[in-house]
Amino acid sequence: MKRWAWTAALLLGACATPQQQAETQAKRDQLLAKTLEGRVAGKPENCLPTGFIDGPQVVGDSLIYRQSGKRLWRTQVRDRCPFLRDDQIVVSILYGTNVCRNDRFRLVDRGVPIASGDCTFGDFVPYDKVG
Repeated sequence: MKRWAWTAALLLGACATPQQQAETQAKRDQLLAKTLEGRVAGKPENCLPTGFIDGPQVVGDSLIYRQSGKRLWRTQVRDRCPFLRDDQIVVSILYGTNVCRNDRFRLVDRGVPIASGDCTFGDFVPYDKVG
């Protein structure tokens, strides 16, 4: 059953035309730009302490963590996680109290208990509101 689900997902993903893929990417880029609007990027960090953050939220090809106050943290998924969509649940695999670059996570579709293959986090870039 799992093999059939993965095969179906791969076939459906392969059916998108280049134009549809470009339109989807453009929408993802717009959503990310809107999320980060009015914010300035800081110095990338290797790790992010998980104690005072909410998230992650999938936005475009990135994961956004919200920290209390005015700060957002963005990590771009390394090597593009092929099934990353904004309606998925991110399941992080933690080895302590931090989530770090190259740590793994999986994606789970809502209502479907099958997780994707492993994806990895990139650098964590803080974004602070201006003013």
